[in-house]
Amino acid sequence: MKLLLLLILCVNSAMAKNSVIYDEVIVDDVSTKIMTYKSKNMTNNPILVIALHGDAPFHNPSYQYRFAETVSKLSENVVSIGMLRPGYMDHLSRISDGIRGDAIGDNYDDIRIEQIAKAIESLKLYYNSRKVILAGHSGGAAISAKLISLYPKLVDHAFIVSCPCNIPAWRADMYKISKYEGFKGDLGISSPIDLVSQISDDTKINIYFGNKDETAKPYLSLNYEKALKSQGKQVQSKELEGGHNIFLNDEIIQSLVGVIGT
Repeated sequence: MKLLLLLILCVNSAMAKNSVIYDEVIVDDVSTKIMTYKSKNMTNNPILVIALHGDAPFHNPSYQYRFAETVSKLSENVVSIGMLRPGYMDHLSRISDGIRGDAIGDNYDDIRIEQIAKAIESLKLYYNSRKVILAGHSGGAAISAKLISLYPKLVDHAFIVSCPCNIPAWRADMYKISKYEGFKGDLGISSPIDLVSQISDDTKINIYFGNKDETAKPYLSLNYEKALKSQGKQVQSKELEGGHNIFLNDEIIQSLVGVIGT
């Protein structure tokens, strides 16, 4: 009887530390908020799609949920999830655990990326997913690009959209535009462009950028692509008409949906 009680307590403790529901992932007692959308037709090993929002310095982000929902409606055998980055509040006033940061590149650090990676890994195991597709916009693209380097076996295909993939260069650009002192100096945080050699040769990468983007200028994406190619990685890039906020562009979504079907 004592042994049974001990077993029950251990199970309950493990469940408290790690759990997945449609609007939250808990790993080691750290909560990351999500919204989950499923296609009509599902198998026992669906494809997992994760969408990450940008820095959103002036509003509470929710467009990652719209992205995920749209993908689910256009696909089969997919679990499509919009994820709320550490410390952020969404339009429903839900907050992921962690510290949001100041939206100056400081929240692209390894600690926040680890929280996101653990959440994705938990979702992958929970849904028994055979493929993971990660789509990130702006700051979420920088995080995604770093994540596929730091966790090279976790993601099969990454969509990197409007990426500040060279963090010091991007911060220098932002200082010129804003004159905000927070963009001055070196944060001591690694950039996606510095980590490309660590990406698995099996990982596929699609890069998208707007030709009129003044927030993450096109050269940042083009230089990232060049660095990837220099390491023999599987990468394609596409310039789109528009500025920084192109994450919901039909061409990007249709391209991702096409990957799901392969």
